[in-house]
Amino acid sequence: MLRACFLTTVLSGVAQSASLYTDPNDVPTKEYDFIVVGAGTAGNVIATRLTEDPTKRVLVIEAGIDDTDVLPIHVPFLGLNNEGSIVDWNFTTVPQKELNNRTLSVPRGFVLGGSSSISKSHSSWKRNGRNELDYSKDLMIWTRGSRDLWDHYAKVSTLVPSTSYPDIPPPPPNNPTLSNGNGPVQVTRANFPNELDDKVINGSMILQQEIPHSRFKYTVDMNTGNSIGFGYTQETTGHGERSSSATAYLHPALNSNRSNLDVLIQTRAMRLLQSKNSASNSSSVPHFNRVEVAQSVDGPRFKFRARKEIILSSGAIGTPQLLLLSGVGPKHELKQLGIDVVVDKPAVGKNLRDHPLLSTIYNVNSNQTFDDITRNPALQQQLLEQWQNNRTGLFANTPASVLGFMRLPKDQLNGVKDPASGPHAPHLEMVFVDGFLPLFQPLPETGHFIAVLNSIVAPKSAGSLTLASASGGTFTHPLIDYNIYGNSFDIQAMLQAINDTETFLSTPPWTQDDFIISVFGRNSTSIGTEAEKIAFMRDNTITLFHPVGTARMGSKQGDVTNSRLLVRGVKGVRIVDASVFPTIPECHPQAVVYTLAERAADIIQEDHGML
Repeated sequence: MLRACFLTTVLSGVAQSASLYTDPNDVPTKEYDFIVVGAGTAGNVIATRLTEDPTKRVLVIEAGIDDTDVLPIHVPFLGLNNEGSIVDWNFTTVPQKELNNRTLSVPRGFVLGGSSSISKSHSSWKRNGRNELDYSKDLMIWTRGSRDLWDHYAKVSTLVPSTSYPDIPPPPPNNPTLSNGNGPVQVTRANFPNELDDKVINGSMILQQEIPHSRFKYTVDMNTGNSIGFGYTQETTGHGERSSSATAYLHPALNSNRSNLDVLIQTRAMRLLQSKNSASNSSSVPHFNRVEVAQSVDGPRFKFRARKEIILSSGAIGTPQLLLLSGVGPKHELKQLGIDVVVDKPAVGKNLRDHPLLSTIYNVNSNQTFDDITRNPALQQQLLEQWQNNRTGLFANTPASVLGFMRLPKDQLNGVKDPASGPHAPHLEMVFVDGFLPLFQPLPETGHFIAVLNSIVAPKSAGSLTLASASGGTFTHPLIDYNIYGNSFDIQAMLQAINDTETFLSTPPWTQDDFIISVFGRNSTSIGTEAEKIAFMRDNTITLFHPVGTARMGSKQGDVTNSRLLVRGVKGVRIVDASVFPTIPECHPQAVVYTLAERAADIIQEDHGML
């Protein structure tokens, strides 16, 4: 989208605090009470909460860089520049069979704040090993999930009690930037008006009136426990700037000069090591108490010891990779790679799920889209200066302010197990963006466009993560297979989403003044026949970049973690990140991860007598 000139704004590589280190040799001690691997959405919450006890010392190990002066992280509208940059792990999937063997990129945050600093919302793609176009949208959407989701997790793992779900009062019409709640993470409504806002709201209201039991109903707030409906979204921005786990938790802790918190960046955890007593005693439960790290694949190795626990918060990609490299995973896979098996744990790396996403571009009769801004570097600079001066204007906003969550028609669920958590949880999502998304080709030199993003938020397809090699440690990318459309249910669900979009765009707010001209590249407002729609899906589906599930929690012995998030079969290791979710949240999951992390911090404090 906007040119990469803004990506050059990494203003300094200097550590901001005596507790933020870029060299393992400078870390003041090699022994801590707790070691947190990953300074992402969950890891920063854990580190901040545990160091509220001044008697406990915590080390955070982060592979990426300091986020402080990376401008596209902090400017909401510029978040689209983060993919493929220095703050991205640059993972890719294996060829996806049901997507005509296309390979998808898998952006993950390589920076303090992790993916909460880049909040990926969809991916670019590759064909035949070659980048066609690197692009992503960063929407920073804050959705807490339905009460059914949390009740489901309670039944599966007893991690949380059944919910008494509080309503969030909507902001008054004259103050759309009012934050909800008073927690560390800033959450607001849109900071800047969008021409699509009224069209979405009015379109849903019209359909709600015209169709009995409409699936397109309007909702004032989709964060009340019932996620179904179309309306304004909430986003993780405050005062016109992104709010991440780094800005909300970690930096305030560092800036308060907590002497018991150390953060080591630009350093990768390579594997977990057993205590000497555990390793020498074959009859004892394996006890991991050390983390081996490195700053280059052939560089020296350093070891840090945890007196109490190692907490893995490296996400649904990094956490299973680290477990596998440490000998915890499917026995036959580890043996094939020559890795010593510490614990045979078949579920590690399995149950990988993400939200399939399909973007449809429409030619529109408007000159208000942000396409002209995309084409005009001078105008971009003016908007950036406005943001720098007072945190206002288009750049203070994410590119999408309205969305809708929907259930599938009841007849489509006949004879199949409902993949959603319950009646208040959706199957589909529709997001509206007021401009061209160059996922597969660049923005045309002329014309104005909008994009409608359809996502399956309750997919049935599941994939896996495996190691490509035992050599190179975490410097070697794992094999990521989302298995998109591996279950035919998801093909029918996305087909329904396309049809729903065409129904929605046929309402007066979209048809008056011939606002919708045609689908981009076609002479009609429809993609075509059912066969043409399915072909379009296979050619254009990517993902929302919400990977979960690869170290699932649950009450069964086969689950990777128990209800207190401890890894089964070993001592000293707990997992706190999206890899533990047994099912994928039917929402944008960052709020769910924050909630998990806050609850996990309480559990850890309880288990170690810190409360």
